[in-house]
Amino acid sequence: MKKQSLLMSIFICFLFQLSAQNVTLEGYVFEDNNRGYLNLVTVTIIDQTTTTQIGTYTTNKDGFFSATVPAGKDLLVKLSKDLFVAKQEIVSTKGQESKVYLKSKMERKPGYIFDVTLAEARNAENVNAITGAQIEVYNNTRDEETLIIDSITAPNFDVTFERGNHYTVMIRKDGYFNKRLEAYVDVEGCILCFEGVGSITPGVSDVMTEGFQMGSVLANIELEPAQIGKTITIDNIYYDYNSSDIRADAALELQKLIGVLKDNPSIILELGSHTDSRGGNESNMELSQARADQAVDYIITKGNISPTRLKSQGYGETKRVTKCRKCSEAEHAKNRRTELRILGFEDHDPFKNRSLADILQEERLMREIQDSEIIEVPKGGKIPEQIKNKGN
Repeated sequence: MKKQSLLMSIFICFLFQLSAQNVTLEGYVFEDNNRGYLNLVTVTIIDQTTTTQIGTYTTNKDGFFSATVPAGKDLLVKLSKDLFVAKQEIVSTKGQESKVYLKSKMERKPGYIFDVTLAEARNAENVNAITGAQIEVYNNTRDEETLIIDSITAPNFDVTFERGNHYTVMIRKDGYFNKRLEAYVDVEGCILCFEGVGSITPGVSDVMTEGFQMGSVLANIELEPAQIGKTITIDNIYYDYNSSDIRADAALELQKLIGVLKDNPSIILELGSHTDSRGGNESNMELSQARADQAVDYIITKGNISPTRLKSQGYGETKRVTKCRKCSEAEHAKNRRTELRILGFEDHDPFKNRSLADILQEERLMREIQDSEIIEVPKGGKIPEQIKNKGN
């Protein structure tokens, strides 16, 4: 019994001495300018004298980490996180018996935080926030994926855009039109430009530092429901009086529509053209049909869209949105509109279960094929010099 008691005393004494040789290092890491604590910061602790690595830790969502480290040492603490400037801190455990504390701030690299809130396209009654969307961001400049979220749990997400890069953002949600944005960040004099900025509604607001080195870009993005029978009015498609020719300003809007069709390759649409009540019923019907036909032909030809996905329909003045007898010019203008109506969906969705990276790679390949030079080889079999000079 005495022997067991002696061994226990020795063991307890050993543990006490061992614990006395170690202390706890607790730390918090936060972003400069009081922008909150930082999650997923890699914390590497090194004995400064021997350069031996003691351990690697990761901060939690509250920016907190805890580590057991040797007492009586000078420690080098290295902090690293994507999109932030790496940092080193010296922490001494000399003369410390239990805990040592570290509070460190990290500086964000030059760039912009793109902070997005998603909602359903506005109606007269309310605005419904959207959760469960799939978010993908691809860096075209570096040819690498930046962000992939299979299903957001809240109606918002954010991503940091680094300067000098071109990004593609794809937002997908069942029951809605896919939304695609092209972001150019400090490229060719453009501090932050979106291709088709009008597609971000109700708008974009920004908070930039002096010199536009970094900042926050807040965007409210609306997704349009994609349901059979759903009608969407397309603004700014105008025609000259009594003409069905596609004007330059109308062509710009039709190019946007081509983009919508390419980003939603399974949707089948009707493009309907409407007139005001001036003129005869028959002539208005013929004019509206001619305008719808011209618009659909433009989309098919310029956008290389399958004719099976588009139908043209002229309605003349049969579906006026204003029922006035003596209409003002503004009321007439409301009736002269172009509308999209969802007729259905193709059996196969080319984007289903495909990543944004795969989609962009296929698009690049198709552009290369379309832009490639077609060279005829004469019957004699002699290889043209321009092919020889291309090398292997």
